[in-house]
Amino acid sequence: MYTVKQVADILGISVHTVRYYDDKGLIPGTKRNSANQRMFDDNELEWLFVSITLRSTGLSLAEIKRYITLYQQGDNTLKERYQIMQTQRERTLEAMEDMKLRLAVLDKKLEHYRKLLNGEEDTWSHEYMQDLIRKGAENHDK
Repeated sequence: MYTVKQVADILGISVHTVRYYDDKGLIPGTKRNSANQRMFDDNELEWLFVSITLRSTGLSLAEIKRYITLYQQGDNTLKERYQIMQTQRERTLEAMEDMKLRLAVLDKKLEHYRKLLNGEEDTWSHEYMQDLIRKGAENHDK
């Protein structure tokens, strides 16, 4: 069993976040010890990890709660839970593409500044940047 502090340390989050997610019902099965302190087993740790993962991919707390409720209703909700995960996967892949584009911009700017700082010829390419802008627009249109 883990304390709130241990769970926070394991997952790299604040104790406030652990308590908040528990208070919102996003960690099914949380127990309390004789001193009324929250105690978590590996299953609750996993639920919190999944809840945080879903939140970080853009799922609202209400939608996460709905997912947990569906889980608790049993196997007759498998298709719905699968769809939730599939949608979040697609959203995450889109976000990753956006981040790759942002990284390309940062890399190009760093290359530009490195050359200027080293007294090298400036090879800044507005065409390259315009291509990245168009690529970003195409990603958003999908």
